[in-house]
Amino acid sequence: MLLTGWLWCLAGGVLAGTLAGILGIGGGLIIVPLLIYLLPILGVDPQLVVQMAVATSLATIVMTTLSSARSHLRHGQVSFFWVRRLIPGLMVGAVCGAWLATQLKPEWLQRIFAIVLMALSIRMLIPQRSGEPLTDVSKRLMGIISAGMGTLSALVGIGGGSLTVPLLQRLHVPIRQAIAVSSVGSLSIGLSAAIAFIVLGQQLENNSGLFGYVHFEAWLAISISSVLFAPIGASLAQKIPVKHLQRFFAAFLVI
Repeated sequence: MLLTGWLWCLAGGVLAGTLAGILGIGGGLIIVPLLIYLLPILGVDPQLVVQMAVATSLATIVMTTLSSARSHLRHGQVSFFWVRRLIPGLMVGAVCGAWLATQLKPEWLQRIFAIVLMALSIRMLIPQRSGEPLTDVSKRLMGIISAGMGTLSALVGIGGGSLTVPLLQRLHVPIRQAIAVSSVGSLSIGLSAAIAFIVLGQQLENNSGLFGYVHFEAWLAISISSVLFAPIGASLAQKIPVKHLQRFFAAFLVI
């Protein structure tokens, strides 16, 4: 990979890692567009660019959210009640989403990504109700919802934080706990989907420098910087007032 490509990936990793720590997202909303731009320059088949951007983004999310999740654990913000409710469905859905992404045409994936981003932006601008956390949601319903979120997240290459945080807020989970749980959820989505993309892409031709659909050099460059900056973002999340966190999250999605 050319030096320019490395620099772009490193810069993307810095931004993705910082936002992962602050907002509990995996960074895919930044990484996917960046890779869609960079991969053709790196000689990737145009028909595979979107799938590889999605797969590589999810693989970087593993490293980014592993770092941020550890930081949130140290701060004692991870609610294991919600982790147990969300993770199984997220992982199953992520595998389904990865398979579906390999079956759709690139144009459809790009359209779905744009629609998801627009919908999330609008949703986060709607004021949330205050109140005590609700814990009486049935496991079956939560399993269905989390599986759907995992599928959609893997389909467009995001860690799911931009879906998980609004869901948990809807259930009256405090914003800092929601962000911390989202980091763990994003890790589970990224890991499950990345493994699925690697397995599904074993039959690709001219796969030098690739792990299935994952572009190794781009993954490495983004992961290096994102891992370094995710703990910084997690520390910032503990200091920023709750209202500012909510506004920042909504503004990020709109941008």
